[in-house]
Order: sequence, then C-alpha cells, then structure tokens
Amino acid sequence: MKLRFIILIPVIFFLTACWKAPETVKDVSDLSQNHLAYFNNQDKELISAESQRRLDEDYNIIHFSVWHQRVPFYAKYDAVIIDSKKFSTNPGFGENKRKHTKTWYKKLLQNAALDNYPNAGYPAITIRNTALRSLPTQKPHFSSPEGDIDGWPFDNLQRSAVAGSTPIFVCHLSADKAWALVETCFTFGWIPAGDFARVDRKFIRRWESGRQAVITKEQITITDEHGNFGMTSSVGHIFPYLHETPEKMEILLAVAGRKSGCAAMKRGYVPRDSAAIKPLRLTSPNAIKIANELIGEPYGWGGLYGNRDCSSMTRDFFAVFGIWLPRHSEDQVRETGHYIDLTGISPEQKERTILEKGIPYLTLLWRKGHVMLYIGAQNNQAIIFHNIWGIKTRDLRGQQGRKVIGQAVITTLRPGRELRNFDAASGDLLTNISAMSILKPE
Repeated sequence: MKLRFIILIPVIFFLTACWKAPETVKDVSDLSQNHLAYFNNQDKELISAESQRRLDEDYNIIHFSVWHQRVPFYAKYDAVIIDSKKFSTNPGFGENKRKHTKTWYKKLLQNAALDNYPNAGYPAITIRNTALRSLPTQKPHFSSPEGDIDGWPFDNLQRSAVAGSTPIFVCHLSADKAWALVETCFTFGWIPAGDFARVDRKFIRRWESGRQAVITKEQITITDEHGNFGMTSSVGHIFPYLHETPEKMEILLAVAGRKSGCAAMKRGYVPRDSAAIKPLRLTSPNAIKIANELIGEPYGWGGLYGNRDCSSMTRDFFAVFGIWLPRHSEDQVRETGHYIDLTGISPEQKERTILEKGIPYLTLLWRKGHVMLYIGAQNNQAIIFHNIWGIKTRDLRGQQGRKVIGQAVITTLRPGRELRNFDAASGDLLTNISAMSILKPE
C-alpha cells in the first residue's frame, strides 16, 4: 500500500503539470462581453419619468442627509468598538507578508482614542478621492500571507472607497489629529485628515440647491477653467450642475479653502459626453450605455485602488439613474425594491422564476457575499452582469481556491462549471442564490 502511494504521487504531479488551466472561464470567453448583444432594439422605458423623479428626490435626501444630522447614524459607539476590536486576537499579516505584532494593533487602537468617542460632530466634504478604513492606517491587514481567498487583495481594513466632493459627517478625530472617523450616506470609516474640509451652512445651501450632475464614463479627468487637473472621476460620481455647452459641462468641485480646515467651491469642467444631469433617463439604451462603461473594469475589494467590488458596481450603475442603493450586497437586495425569496426551491425553479419575473437591468440577484444584475436571457438561460473576484474551486486534497476572473463580466448563472476543480457545492451561483429584488416601484 505504501509503495502504491509513493508511485501515485509523481503520477498525479505529471497529470497536473500536463493539464493547462484555461485563462478564464468558458462563459467569459464564449458569451459576448458587449451589452448590445443582449439588446432587443427597443427603446424601452424601464421606469416612468415620474417614478424616476421621485426616486431621484429620495436619492438626494439620503445623499445629503449627513449634513443634517447631529450625531452618528451608522457609526454608533457599539458599531465602532466592534469594528476596531475584531482584530485584537488576530493582528493578521502586512504588505510584506509578515505577521503584524500585537504592538502594531495596540498603537493603532491608542491613536483611535475611542475612550472619548465621539469627540467631534460636524459636516464636511471630501476634497479628493479617498477610502474608508476600519482603523486609522493605510497599512493592510490580511488574514493570510498567501492565496487568493483571504490574502491579497482582501485587505480587511478596507471598508469602501469614497469619491471626492462627497458629503460626510465627521464623528471623531484620532489622538494625533491625522485621521478622522467619518460617515457618508452609506457607511463609516477612518480617512486621512487631509482628505476632507469642513463646510458651513452657506456652503451646504449652495451645494444642495439646484440640479446635480452625474459622471457617465470611467476615469474622466475634471479640469479647472485653465485646463489644469482637478480630479479623476468615474461612473456614478455626483457634483452640483452649473451649465453646459456642446463641448463641456460645468460643475462644482469641493477644494481646500483659504481658511484653514474649511472647504471652498471651484468650477470644474468635464467633456459633455462624459456627464449628464441626474437622473439620466432609465431606458434600455441608456442602461446598456452605462453598463458598457463598466464592463471589464477590474475588481477592487472595498474599492481598493479606486476599483469596484460587486456591490459598489451596482451602486454606481444605479446612481446614474437616481436610484439610491445601500453599500453592501445583502442590504441592496433586502432593503430596496420588491424582494423575492428564492430559498428552498431547486436551481431550475430559481432560474425559471428569474426569467419569468426579472426585468433586465432592473433586477438584482443575491447569494451570500455577492450581488449580480440580471440583464436578460439567451437560449433560455438567465444572463447576468457582475464584478466578481473568482469562482470557488476545490482540489483533490479538499483545499479551497479561486479561479480568478477579477473584473466586471457577463456570464450565465453557472460560470466555471466546466472547470475540473469546480466546487459545485459552494461555487455554483445558481444553486446558492437566495433572493432577487426588482427595483421598479410598485
């Protein structure tokens, strides 16, 4: 028996070495990655103009709500303490793949100065693109030094990216005053003190009044009146609208003012075809236009490197149309739209329900940890658009892994099923889908 085992090892190694894994999953290579391929040539209105107007009004109320609160909404004391102390027993690994020391974590907690939380409480605005962190540091925390499951790029301290010119509420300042724990309209976290500026009531009234503009293309440079760089912006980012010509749209940007710590407004300019007055009408052609801007965009856990994960992609997609979504995938499905429970039925029945009740580009599908946008059907199969890190796999030893996709793609509900090491139990999206939500108002 021992001899057979010894002989078997090189045989398995030889077979593994001879088999070359495909570059990507079959769905991505076989299905068109152009949303126009799934368009039926009908300029269909997905939501009535009146319904969209009401949704957009609600969006703006939520977007600016942080400027009208006096105490933390998301960042309540218990939530902040839980978020900061969950790393106390596991300091994790750093960017050098070395384990963090307990001293590293202790110093961060001391600088957070949560014993007197909250020690601030005033409205402000981001003056550059930034990111919300679970602790006051840019250094990462990985659960493992290796792998594509709990190692890079899954920095546990990364909560969410936040665009420049986003309203925030400053809850707390760190002991060294280099960091602030802030709230946006969708979550909370630490950002560098240099990434925001305080706003007064005059600023707020001017910023909130009038119409809003929304960016409709990826990685657009916003310039000032002299053509100098202002900031980089992408789909779903929102700014006050001022004026437009056939060539440019004029908007407002938030910048650091002359008075220390206070914000000022500056005129910014974007190409006319890169922005729209919010909300852009939600028609099939417009939905396809925005979705094609997002196709192929790299996956970014928590907005890492300015990229998007699954729920930030759906959030930014619907922001263009004035439909507000929460930040997290489960909340997006449970707290918005018409919720349909898909648990307790077969995979085949799930797909039939999606095909029968789903509205393309207006229906979210959810499995634990992942949200997808239903975009239509092909050959009696549901077709989805989602930004996904990878497909779960399991080798002969039972060790989990990922077949990395790492971008926004169009697939069926069963991408990766052709993989030799496909984990059918946990990797099959259709089997694990729990719910769907139709965002069309009743």
